[in-house]
Amino acid sequence: MLKLYTIFHCNLAFSMIPREHFPTVIKRCYAPLLDLAEKGFPIAIEMTAWTLKEVNAIDPSFIERLRSLWHSGKCEFIGSAYSQAIFPLIPAEVNRWNLEIGNRYYQDLLGRRPRTALVNEQTFSRGLVDLYREAGYNAIIMDWNNSTQHNRYPKEYLYHPQRAAGLKSDVDVLWSHSIAFQKFQRCVHGEITEDEYIDFLFSHAVEGEERVFPLYTNDAEVFSYRPGHDATIEDEYANLERLLRRIASDKRAEFITPSRALSESRDSSLSNVIKLESVETPVVCKKQDKYNPLRWAAAGRDSVHINTECYKVFESIRALKEQGALEKETLESCKEVLCELWGSDFRTNTIDEKFAWFQNRLGWLKIETERLLGNHTQRTPLLAWVYGSDYCMPGISGGSFQEPQEAKGKRALIESAEKVLKIDTGAVVAEFMESKGHALKSLIFPSVSSKPLIGTLPHGHYEDISLGADFFSGHLIHSSREGKKTTDLVASTATVEEMNDSVSLEVRTPLEIGTLWKKYEISKSAPEVKVTYRLKVNGLLASSLRAGIFTFMPSAFDRETLWFETVNGGAGPERFYLKGHALNHDEPVSQSVSATSCLGSTEGWVRIGDREKSVEIHTDKSRLFSVPMIKYKELPEENSFFLRLYHSLGEFDDTAWWVWRGYNEAAFTLRAARS
Repeated sequence: MLKLYTIFHCNLAFSMIPREHFPTVIKRCYAPLLDLAEKGFPIAIEMTAWTLKEVNAIDPSFIERLRSLWHSGKCEFIGSAYSQAIFPLIPAEVNRWNLEIGNRYYQDLLGRRPRTALVNEQTFSRGLVDLYREAGYNAIIMDWNNSTQHNRYPKEYLYHPQRAAGLKSDVDVLWSHSIAFQKFQRCVHGEITEDEYIDFLFSHAVEGEERVFPLYTNDAEVFSYRPGHDATIEDEYANLERLLRRIASDKRAEFITPSRALSESRDSSLSNVIKLESVETPVVCKKQDKYNPLRWAAAGRDSVHINTECYKVFESIRALKEQGALEKETLESCKEVLCELWGSDFRTNTIDEKFAWFQNRLGWLKIETERLLGNHTQRTPLLAWVYGSDYCMPGISGGSFQEPQEAKGKRALIESAEKVLKIDTGAVVAEFMESKGHALKSLIFPSVSSKPLIGTLPHGHYEDISLGADFFSGHLIHSSREGKKTTDLVASTATVEEMNDSVSLEVRTPLEIGTLWKKYEISKSAPEVKVTYRLKVNGLLASSLRAGIFTFMPSAFDRETLWFETVNGGAGPERFYLKGHALNHDEPVSQSVSATSCLGSTEGWVRIGDREKSVEIHTDKSRLFSVPMIKYKELPEENSFFLRLYHSLGEFDDTAWWVWRGYNEAAFTLRAARS
């Protein structure tokens, strides 16, 4: 027996649905779902609270029907949050707000709160489990195909709910299935025959064995309507109902609700605590590889600058909250608007109407929160260092860092020989390659390790021909859609200035895409180096732009205990051990998709280390948003490994539609510590 459940995702925020079409979508796509429930099909409907609120404003009778059907057990309602936001790319505090606000609206409009949540855009990280549990959810719905891709669960796990491990708790997980819902869509759309679909569906059945399987777990708006176009001439929900009736008439199948699927399996020995994420993909996403978190982080309609501004607003709201400068009602209003503005659909194929509304709304919230904050704003002006002002990075969190040493009056050793500039401050020993844009040849933190932890690996360092190149640190790489590559790895002249507490090195490099000013600040008192990139462009089209690139020296780290950790929107740091794995976040999926994945790094830092030492790389996402990407390959025959960290400032895929003009600045602070 194949026990089948359906979950229809309803999303009026869909990037390509104009507001004027909302009534049509409710009538053509959402109302037929309630009709199906009234006809005895135990379907489940999921909406963000924002969509629920919009539907209520247009058609209150729909909400009344939904509420009545849910309370009578004829259908089921699945929650998510107030807005469909990509949690692994957003600070945990904002994610908590999003879940809390969503619960309030669910309670107000439907009279109760859902206990099962559809993970937004099926984009997951381990730390989110704890947030869902805090918000009162007992179960989540997550994509099977990408969760099992690197974890390789036993196949029987697909046919029974499992339990997803978090940081301190776990939660029931009910599966979505990318191939299954795509097959269902194709059948309803007439792209494959019902017979073909039935053959696929029952290939998952085994005689004499009860199995649970997701019949459909995706968008409601793709039936009887086409986002980006208009309503279809044909009533595709009639096709959908006919298909459901055919399946229901088959003795091998039974329709059930998601809650029944969960309750019947909760105490089963077939339910296991598993990890949905993996070392290869700490941030799991949906469908094929072109759908990865970079879609919302660094592609889309200028997602980098959108996310930068959202981080700025978040910092202002947090400061206002800490200072008690806002009345509760005003604070809640600001939080709600920010959650809405962090929605995923503003970062993909957003139509002009929605994007203009979004920009106005974001601009208003930014100005209003900064006005309320007044003279308390701590943010340093952009490009402050260019004009000689002292720039201070926010405090770096975590780690057992060395106490600063007394540096006043101490002179650094600065010398140049054979096109290598060496700066030794006592706390840091750095070598720069004058013929390669002053990329870092080696970076030593004597209080942590006598060996360089970061630097350049020359051509020929590895025998593996796939690594037959020079691998630098501290540079910038730009790749156009056509594959043309630009770097700052050219002969350059630096200006060096010594101060009481640091030595600065500045380089100006003309590039084909514009002009780069790069500045290193090398501490005299702590194991710390900051590198700042200031880039001026006149019309940089959607492309791949990466900075904050650091190559880790394999001779300085213990391969057996090598790890990385960061916070991916969840309740705390997530640590991953690299031994036995391979990571290729930086590699293109295809000619039209520039990268495979990234980390969320929502607190602005990522750490890489072993049992004795670590290096933390910190950036201010409200200055310029970026996301880390890791490349890691083991070379056991050489008793070595390759490990590199990139920070993406821009990527391209089918959603990328951005142009940069003017100045942008990002800074990355490296700080070493003993583990």
